[in-house]
Amino acid sequence: MAREFSLGSGFIVARSLRITRTTHLLVASITAAVALNATVAVQFLAPIGQAVLLSVLIVFIALGSAAVSRDIFTRSSQAVSSLRSIGATSGSLSSAVMLSNLEYGGIGSAAGAIVGVALGAAFGGSSGFMSVYGFALVVGASVAAVALGAYAGGRSLWRS
Repeated sequence: MAREFSLGSGFIVARSLRITRTTHLLVASITAAVALNATVAVQFLAPIGQAVLLSVLIVFIALGSAAVSRDIFTRSSQAVSSLRSIGATSGSLSSAVMLSNLEYGGIGSAAGAIVGVALGAAFGGSSGFMSVYGFALVVGASVAAVALGAYAGGRSLWRS
């Protein structure tokens, strides 16, 4: 049996794993909501509070992303078996799910952070100012958490 499985188009793998628009919307919505709240809160916290908040943000988004990833693989067990029979590895399939979730998680994070900056500026008074650095930290932490959670969720099923 040849072990030359190629993911090719991520769209084909996503369709075979039943990653739907609803799944993408769920990932984008979760990250948008958390990023919005984190962006507003970061504007009013001291640096130590910002570090703690970003750590908590990573944990919660990673948990949500892992649950979505695990659900995808559970719902698609027959497709996963078929892909494995043609040489797919756990890493290649987990990466396909991670990249799919990462795209929509990044969009959701950026949208949530933009709304959070606007809300902080509009209603935060003089202390509600968000730097480009702070914005990048929130979006970067969100995207990293989506990637970590999606990959960990998929990988955890391969071990069980």
